Amino acid sequence: MVIKKVCVIGSGTMGSGIAQVSAQAGYETTIIDVKQEFLDRGLGIIKASLVKFVQKEKMKQEEMNEALAKLRTSIDMKNAAKDADYVIEAVFERAEVKLPIFGQLEEVCPRETILASNTSGIPVSLLASATRRPEKVIGTHFMNPVPLMKGVEIVKTLLTSEETVEVSLDFIKSLGKETVVVKDSPGFVTNRIITLVMNEAAKLLEENLASIEDIDKIEKLSHNWPMGPFELADMVGIDVIVDLLEGIYQQTGWERYKPAPLLKRMVEIGYTGKKVGKGFYQLFG
Repeated sequence: MVIKKVCVIGSGTMGSGIAQVSAQAGYETTIIDVKQEFLDRGLGIIKASLVKFVQKEKMKQEEMNEALAKLRTSIDMKNAAKDADYVIEAVFERAEVKLPIFGQLEEVCPRETILASNTSGIPVSLLASATRRPEKVIGTHFMNPVPLMKGVEIVKTLLTSEETVEVSLDFIKSLGKETVVVKDSPGFVTNRIITLVMNEAAKLLEENLASIEDIDKIEKLSHNWPMGPFELADMVGIDVIVDLLEGIYQQTGWERYKPAPLLKRMVEIGYTGKKVGKGFYQLFG
């Protein structure tokens, strides 16, 4: 299967990042969202990212122009996705939001189109249940920020075909990423581990063992991490972390994934991280 046309559903941080690397790799890429203002904001994110690459001499101005020329936007999924070879859904991390999208894609996309999800924890098999092509549904879990992070989890369900896996591996590698194939399990691999780190950090803060600055400092110095758990939580989004923890906890019953009360309180008061300008460092720094 030859991939020429790519559709990305969702123009937020993850969707815009995925669209950017797709366009940079030379694919005709269409970003789909429900409002033009969302698309305009997503394009702004992409342009700002590409400008930084040019300024840091990681790409040439001509390459930036070529990437931008490969990008299209649309609020009409039916027309935009009707001839797509590969679709990546990257909308809000809630099953009730994602499922209808997969139902719509089933109706508008050609039979051979692969339907992927950037979900970070929702069972891919659940999303596949909204289609009549479960063998063509797969998870492609990119990391944030997409243009900089190399790793992508390829999530294979019990029904995902080997052809879909192989095509996805080749496609993701063509974007300059490195892949690992994982089973469709709660939280996959990355979030089974990193959510526990951030949850435990919140518990340490609840116990007043140390300040957030010192907890971040010692973790960075001890493990050579570029960011500490609170810096990472603010970047990822505390609401996203709580959703991931609760999702894993509900599917498994494992107590260690029960969100720390502090995380839930922060979501309730709207302190969800950098995206709203209010997170751990504004509340406790």
